[in-house]
Amino acid sequence: MTTPINTFEDILDAMERDPALRDALRRHILTDELLQMPVRLEQFITEQREFNEDMRERSSNTLTRLDRMEGDSGTLKGYWARNTAVSDAAGIAQDMGMEFVRTLTASDLMELAGDQLDRETGRSFRRADLVIEATKDGAPQYVALEVSYTADQRDSGRALRNAGLLTQFTGRKATASVASVRNTHEVEQLVESGELYWHPLEDRPPAPE
Repeated sequence: MTTPINTFEDILDAMERDPALRDALRRHILTDELLQMPVRLEQFITEQREFNEDMRERSSNTLTRLDRMEGDSGTLKGYWARNTAVSDAAGIAQDMGMEFVRTLTASDLMELAGDQLDRETGRSFRRADLVIEATKDGAPQYVALEVSYTADQRDSGRALRNAGLLTQFTGRKATASVASVRNTHEVEQLVESGELYWHPLEDRPPAPE
């Protein structure tokens, strides 16, 4: 027996009892566009997530490439600064009021140090950027020079340590020096105090290819 439908409550009861009736009424009342909205919304959310993930990956790759380029540029500047200073060793000695004698090699520094240094310090000492043997007023002395595009505390620390070691090994005066285009504040203070000599380099490194 069919239950008569007279009120809105009767319609709701009928929809509860008959899912097919509920779906038929929904399709009759709602347009196809409205019925598809939940599906389309879910699809839109999924596409946005995939887009955002792709953008994050692209941004990450771009930053990695930029970091690599910056690192390559810094390395190039460092090589340029070192080559410039080493090739101008005689000029540096002259600027310091000295007469150039020679540039000490890694083997020369190893011979001076002998077995007086631990392995790590010995390795760092013989890898000094530039050690100049010179004379001033007839007195033999050395210049312990570290080279960097921007000299920082690492450079000044190595220069001061190497100068101290040269004096310790030879009994001769050794001047701690840096050659750079610019210096950090800490290095500038050492230069102003006279603890460190600064040989300025011109700001014109070769452009990257």
